[in-house]
Amino acid sequence: MTSVEHRSTVLNFPVSDDQPNTNHIECSHKVPVKSVSIISRHISQLSLHSRRSSKQSNETISENKLRQKSMQKRRSGKILSMELVSYRLSRRKKLHAKCRQVNDIMCALGFLGIILMIIDNEITFARFDHHETISTWLLKLTITISSMVLIGLVLYYHYYEINLYCVNNSIEHWRVGLTGKRLLSIMLEIVICSIHPIPRHFPIGQYSHDERNIANSTKNYQSTAIPIALTYVPVDVALGLPMFGRLYLCCRYITFHSRLVRDTSLQSLGYLNKISLDFIFVIKTYFQQWPIRCLVIFCTMVFLIGSWSLRACDMISENEHISIFAAMWLFIVTFTTVGYGDVTPATYCGRSVATIASIIGILVSALLIAVVSQKLILSRWERYVHNFVLNCELAKAQKHQAANIIINAWKMWRLTKIHKYNSIEYIQSQQAFFKSIDGIKYIKKKQRKLNDNHITGLPELLMIQRDTSTVLDQSLEQMNTMKRKIDSVDEKLDAVNQTVHHIQNTLSLLLDRITPLKRV
Repeated sequence: MTSVEHRSTVLNFPVSDDQPNTNHIECSHKVPVKSVSIISRHISQLSLHSRRSSKQSNETISENKLRQKSMQKRRSGKILSMELVSYRLSRRKKLHAKCRQVNDIMCALGFLGIILMIIDNEITFARFDHHETISTWLLKLTITISSMVLIGLVLYYHYYEINLYCVNNSIEHWRVGLTGKRLLSIMLEIVICSIHPIPRHFPIGQYSHDERNIANSTKNYQSTAIPIALTYVPVDVALGLPMFGRLYLCCRYITFHSRLVRDTSLQSLGYLNKISLDFIFVIKTYFQQWPIRCLVIFCTMVFLIGSWSLRACDMISENEHISIFAAMWLFIVTFTTVGYGDVTPATYCGRSVATIASIIGILVSALLIAVVSQKLILSRWERYVHNFVLNCELAKAQKHQAANIIINAWKMWRLTKIHKYNSIEYIQSQQAFFKSIDGIKYIKKKQRKLNDNHITGLPELLMIQRDTSTVLDQSLEQMNTMKRKIDSVDEKLDAVNQTVHHIQNTLSLLLDRITPLKRV
């Protein structure tokens, strides 16, 4: 539209009425058609150029806006991701602290229940009729209450543990983390924590002094007359021994209070290397650092638990258990797999405890042998010194054998000069000569074995690799120098070839000049 209007303004000029010679004026104001077309084309090109430039400017503005929006989205995404990571880390730390606190309470309740169970059974063992008293009934009631609280804490702990698992694996709902394996472990823990001696009936009255004397006399009679049955196990003992299974909480306590688990940097390293920082990993590190201390603590715990279990299971008569010292002696004899036979378990319960003690004793003895053998192994620098001393001794022996070979060879040569081929001295020197040769062969064989045994670990392999790399670098440098020398020789040969060609050309020119002179 602008170009058309411009054309109209150019072609149609206004004319006033008072001018006399209008034709002359019109002729003077007329423009040629070619100039008008050129002007119109120029104007159209300018309009197209302006349109294109406006379009390009609009496109650049839109691109800049899109870039700014994308940058803002990226920045907001980075900010959101950092906020999400910080939120997850803080939540993970809080859940880990909650799990540790709940497990500490569970461990305390578990130990409390075990101690109360032992006290209750010892009070019962001290009585002549194994009947309940008010004190034992109250102890069992306390054990029951602590067991109920412990079961509730087990569920509470696993709730936090599932939430921690969901946070670690970016799971939104906690039901996803409740797998069949985890559900089975929860049920197993509930079963272990629920077994305990139950208060059956409240004791109404106490025995009088005369009744106690009569019962003591019957007790002495029964202990001498009535033998104990193999299948006999008191109910409180049968329900009390499984309570030692609550000691698994001690393993979890060790895991939560370990420096390897509480340190966030070590946890991140474990996650990056796909290593689960669980009880097995922690106990391996402890055995690596303090093997003897860990074995002593483990053997002491097994000794105390096994001795009391043998006392509770094994009985002399229906109302009399063996003493704690006899049970300790029986456990030591069984644990060390000696078995003197002076004291033997009289019930199936005692025999099962003795079997478990013997199996644990075999495993502990194997661990002890491994620890002792590891302690007896020479360190790296001690092994270096020992191998150096052995190499020096073998080198001296090789020199002595070489000297003996030379001496015996000279003796044999001297005797051959004297023509004593069959003399005893010649035979002895010949035997010594071959013996020295065999000795050198044996020494070389020992040196090869010593060198092979010397390469036992990664540092030795690294040293060998370093030596080979230095040799390779030297050989490469020599090859490069040889290559440079060969290149210089090639250049010199090329120069010599060029000079020879130049001399040949000059000689040919001289010959060409000389030949016509000879003809003349």
